[in-house]
Amino acid sequence: MRKLLLIALSLLLITSCSFRSGDEESHEKAVLPDIILENADYTLGQRDENPIYINSTRMTFFSHDHKAIVENISFTSYNDDGSIAVEGSAGHGEIDTDSRTMNLSGGVSLKASSGDMMIEAESLIFDSENGEIEADGNVRVSSEDGVFAGTGFRGDLLEEVYAFRTITEGVFEL
Repeated sequence: MRKLLLIALSLLLITSCSFRSGDEESHEKAVLPDIILENADYTLGQRDENPIYINSTRMTFFSHDHKAIVENISFTSYNDDGSIAVEGSAGHGEIDTDSRTMNLSGGVSLKASSGDMMIEAESLIFDSENGEIEADGNVRVSSEDGVFAGTGFRGDLLEEVYAFRTITEGVFEL
């Protein structure tokens, strides 16, 4: 009887113990992309809504997160009359495919046809649906009328309104 009780307790003790193999968060399911495209063209938005046409050496899509990661990107958007509205390039980008917001970095240049303006930054956020640009770091804006450089840039391409939090350099001729 004593042996049976000892065996039962031992069995209970062995089955109730478990080994912990590290932090449980590290065992989360890895998020894999839905598709990876090399040297590809992609249309962001609907054709009847002035989409952005993107070319990239590598596009990685995550449909669950509505996100695309792009490398060596160039992009163009057209006006209704077929003329170029906005064109640009960057070394890297993260695109929200729902809101059409592009978080760009790595030598970003963006040219708006209105006012023939070139915007250059190390990184910026371009809300292509609303035509808004935002950059916290150094930004250089040049056009045939002059050159400005500064930090804390905000711009509205549709309204043609641009502002810097701090201007470090500027010449503008009317």
